[in-house]
Amino acid sequence: MSTTTLTAQIVRGQEAAHSHARVVAAVPPLERCDYEYATSEEIHNFDTDLRDAGVPIRRWIVGPIDDPVAVAFCFRATWNTPRHTFWAHIRVLPQAQHLGVGFDLLQKVQQWAATAGAQALRVMSHPNSNDKFLQRNGFTHIGTEQLFSLKLPCNKPEVTVNLPAHIQLTTLAEYLSKESDAMEQVCTLHAAISLDVPMPDELIVTLSKFRRLLGEDVDPKHYLLAFVDGQLIGESILMEDDDDPQVMWQHATGVLPAFRGLGVALILKHAAINLAQSLGISELRTWMEMSNTPILKLNRSLGFAESTHSGSIIYMYECMVKNGQDGRG
Repeated sequence: MSTTTLTAQIVRGQEAAHSHARVVAAVPPLERCDYEYATSEEIHNFDTDLRDAGVPIRRWIVGPIDDPVAVAFCFRATWNTPRHTFWAHIRVLPQAQHLGVGFDLLQKVQQWAATAGAQALRVMSHPNSNDKFLQRNGFTHIGTEQLFSLKLPCNKPEVTVNLPAHIQLTTLAEYLSKESDAMEQVCTLHAAISLDVPMPDELIVTLSKFRRLLGEDVDPKHYLLAFVDGQLIGESILMEDDDDPQVMWQHATGVLPAFRGLGVALILKHAAINLAQSLGISELRTWMEMSNTPILKLNRSLGFAESTHSGSIIYMYECMVKNGQDGRG
């Protein structure tokens, strides 16, 4: 492979989506990191949503457009992180490793991030994949995401959810049948909750993106909603697994900050488990940031345990971004 084909180039639009998806598709699903999508449509939608919201994002590839050997992307974080934090990812396929490709992409990512206003850069890494590379280049381990699973049916009988009079549960399907603006209300709730978690599934939640989420991935009958005195304040979403019909994912369980401490999250969790059992699901999975002590304690009390699947642990690293004049970008 010539040095010309190993030169990183900026890509945008459908070209970026096509090239990046080819690289990600070569990576086993459980070894992929957050926001690393395997279809060009998902990548293109992701980039378009961020750009429409005014969030800086850039992608690079190394190698031919139709057969790249490495990719990288970087964008400004939109969730509950310190200001001026950017998120990045670099993926180098085995045939291009140990050739300086990763270091070259890291320099380009850091230089662009600094120009876009970054003060800190965060990346993800599966254990033993590129930890040493990150540590050599100034990154420090700051957190861990762990896959948890709950085997169903549970050994104990279905939990009866006794709701206090001021707390109500329903599904999005039921709410849509009753309220003309239900979609807008739930979208607003989902956006607020997504911005207040360690790692959201959706970085930008617009009405069009929310409708796309429901159309592609979520059945409204599997979208649980919680109300306190008639006010919409919480959600828990179940999604089918792409490969195993016996597995569902707890996509999100969240409660607005002003309504935490009322036990609503526990009620939603019980209701989600009961719903999954009623659907004949054999396993419920969810990702958790290990520093999120309250939700970690809650899930463990419900029987969720650390998964032993390959790729079930992801580390988060962070480095401070330099000013572009010290050779590291």
